[in-house]
Amino acid sequence: MADSDNSRTLPVVTRRRLLSASATWLKGKVGGGDAGLQFDYGRSDRGDPTLALWQEWWLAHEQVEKLCRRQQRLETALIAAVGFPHVDIVFPDQDRVVAAFSLEDIDRRFAGLPEDAEAKRSARAVLVERQAAWDALDERLGYSRAKQAEEEAFALRTERLNELFAKQAHSVASVAAKLHAVLAMGEDSPADEFPWPQIRAAMADLLNLSSGS
Repeated sequence: MADSDNSRTLPVVTRRRLLSASATWLKGKVGGGDAGLQFDYGRSDRGDPTLALWQEWWLAHEQVEKLCRRQQRLETALIAAVGFPHVDIVFPDQDRVVAAFSLEDIDRRFAGLPEDAEAKRSARAVLVERQAAWDALDERLGYSRAKQAEEEAFALRTERLNELFAKQAHSVASVAAKLHAVLAMGEDSPADEFPWPQIRAAMADLLNLSSGS
């Protein structure tokens, strides 16, 4: 069912422009056309509860994006400074090197090899030292706290999305709100696979219809 029409396969910049334009238009329907306007929860100039749910989902979505970028920056800084805590275990007789990321990993790798007890103790000591360095810098940077906040934001966004799609739409704008949520959640999906080009085309049609009304 995939549409081969090249006009429906939009480049990344154009897709993001469509998302931005549709979000701005929907904000206007909710109760303020200014893209920077703060939402008033539960309020819609058309009295459409679906739009009120969309605005809550959109705020949750933007928070997820913000926290995800912050968590990624902190993780990159941690890895650059101390490296991800692990130890490479060398098994000369097997001609291989295996990475272990936990003490349990090390115990499992050395299971049944009592002759390598010293190598096992050394590997555990190295991992404990590297984990301690990671934990100390993590505490200073706040990486684990940022990751926890990101996970909570993901859960809230999912909850709001489920509420949005459980609510019956009562206007063209609220249908557009649901389409916008789908597009935003699928932004990382390939542009040439069904149903993304078709959904983008439907959103563009709704915006064009609204501008002509």
